[in-house]
Amino acid sequence: MTFQNLTLSHPSHRILEAFRQFRAELAGHRRNRAVYNRTFTELSAMSDRELVDIGLSRGDIEQIAQEAATMS
Repeated sequence: MTFQNLTLSHPSHRILEAFRQFRAELAGHRRNRAVYNRTFTELSAMSDRELVDIGLSRGDIEQIAQEAATMS
């Protein structure tokens, strides 16, 4: 068997590539969740007056955190 016969079409290579892709997607989801949690926590810690000063209400926090997570 030569090296040329070991291509990505080999079943074990496809499995490894699928696993690498899964790990990359999982890492991306974790990063997005961390951004969501950090944004939600920071905005929730602000007073109603501080939120009004930046043009937000308490009801906007979840949506803003979701938007921040999808932009990261």
